[in-house]
Amino acid sequence: MLEYGDDEQKARWLPGIARGEGGWAMGYSEPGAGSDLASLDLKAVRDGDQFVLNGRKIWTSDAMHCDYIFILARTSPDKPRHQGISLILVDMDQPGVQVRPIRLISGSSPFNETLFEDAIAPAIDVVGGIDNGWTVGKRLLQFERSTHAGINISGSQGGRSAESRLPQTIMRYAPVADGRIADADLRERLVRIEQNGHAQRLSQQRVIEEMQARAPGFASSAVKLTGARNAQDGHELVLSAMGLRGVGWEGAGFAAEELEATREWLRQKALTIAGGTKEIQLNIIAKRVLGLPD
Repeated sequence: MLEYGDDEQKARWLPGIARGEGGWAMGYSEPGAGSDLASLDLKAVRDGDQFVLNGRKIWTSDAMHCDYIFILARTSPDKPRHQGISLILVDMDQPGVQVRPIRLISGSSPFNETLFEDAIAPAIDVVGGIDNGWTVGKRLLQFERSTHAGINISGSQGGRSAESRLPQTIMRYAPVADGRIADADLRERLVRIEQNGHAQRLSQQRVIEEMQARAPGFASSAVKLTGARNAQDGHELVLSAMGLRGVGWEGAGFAAEELEATREWLRQKALTIAGGTKEIQLNIIAKRVLGLPD
């Protein structure tokens, strides 16, 4: 909003956002448009001073708790697919918006499918201009990925900058001899993950310092990807150390920590999907950072 909103939009929305009023969902992905986001099909048809919205969004995190949603919608279907998209702010408290939770294998439902059936949004709530949503949407994704990567200069890192507690967890379950983990394979994996974690935190600090005078760049993709992979490796290691105690789902035979470890292992699989898949991040790094050809 600060970068692409006009003066009227800033005056209307920013004071409430700054006060923490109203929760916002993010409407990007669709059932047929995930990594290939430009193939999105949710339609926004101009009707006087408003748009009429029809279509679906999926994986809309916490949408069941939100008051508003910003969406990418197709406003000019005859234009090339990257050029006919707009970013629109939508009030979710209306009959045309319906939220359906999606149950995940971890047992929780933070994600949803959000349906739009003749929902409306004022034309004045198009951010960055009609048919310029691809530019606005890509910029917003850089900010989102910066939070995932733990390099958001606002300080909101989503808990991704905390020191590791992995060694203590592993040593509670793995046999210890002479003050160290007896299993050489577990020990080597733990050392590698801890080294990568330390390198990750140093990279986060360096990128944050480099970003102090400007908005997030393509480094957000690299730091997000390495952090996600290392976190997943850490949860794999925890389950390896726990053995059969790390595969429980319910029952008195498992401690609460062990049951949570199983669910957390499943939740962490989404780290290389949410905010852009690992394949998308690798493409961005190859093209925008390394300068490789398409």
